[in-house]
Amino acid sequence: YGKGFDSGLRANNGLKDTDMLGINIVPYDTNNLHFELQWNRAFNIMASATDVRGSANTNVGDVDQYGAVVMGKIDSVGPGDLNLFLAGAMSKTKPNTNKYNSTWGLLWDDYEGKKGRTGNVIYLGGRYDIKSTLTKIGVEYNHGSKNWLAFAPASDDMWTTKLGTRGDVYEVYIIQELNKKPISKRGKAFFRLGYQLYDFTYTGSQNWLGAPYRINDLTRTGPGTMQMFQPVKTAKDIYLTFDVLF
Repeated sequence: YGKGFDSGLRANNGLKDTDMLGINIVPYDTNNLHFELQWNRAFNIMASATDVRGSANTNVGDVDQYGAVVMGKIDSVGPGDLNLFLAGAMSKTKPNTNKYNSTWGLLWDDYEGKKGRTGNVIYLGGRYDIKSTLTKIGVEYNHGSKNWLAFAPASDDMWTTKLGTRGDVYEVYIIQELNKKPISKRGKAFFRLGYQLYDFTYTGSQNWLGAPYRINDLTRTGPGTMQMFQPVKTAKDIYLTFDVLF
């Protein structure tokens, strides 16, 4: 259980807190195979996390999410180990009649009409760990459907979180661990260099306000296709990080 958003004093508009409740089950866990199941619900999702005192802010409904992941490792494939994973998730919205700025509800607007919407995502990848050099090479892919909602607004990326994308994301990366004796018992340090290619199919990735529209079809005019943010069709991300674990 957690508090996703605290509305503070409610003198202005009676905005309720956004509460989170979830259950995580791990029915099978070994060194070479791991299986996990999860359910969570967000109650009374706020329309805006920043417009706390604004008169337009309101609670727009609830969201249920269901997920499963399986991870496996095949030892000693040539000079290294092969790690694989496959994950899938589904989101289901339960909107109320409230709208932000009289236009956008929980995955609906006046043009599309109010109703609950179901989305899904698939996420898979592999990583090859070379034992002798402590080098890891990985590839990942994820695809989100039209109404997929990850509800992870605290992303580091400026356009959206990777797993909140309504469309496709391709990623390749290399991790190089430093082959030095750590000062702590379980310490390690490594560089990671990666490249991500985003191919958005629908608008509003990671945004729970307003109905999604296919980006290639945005040729109509009028309030039915009004967007909160400028639609992005493609994006590329190159990153380099240095991590220290202890």
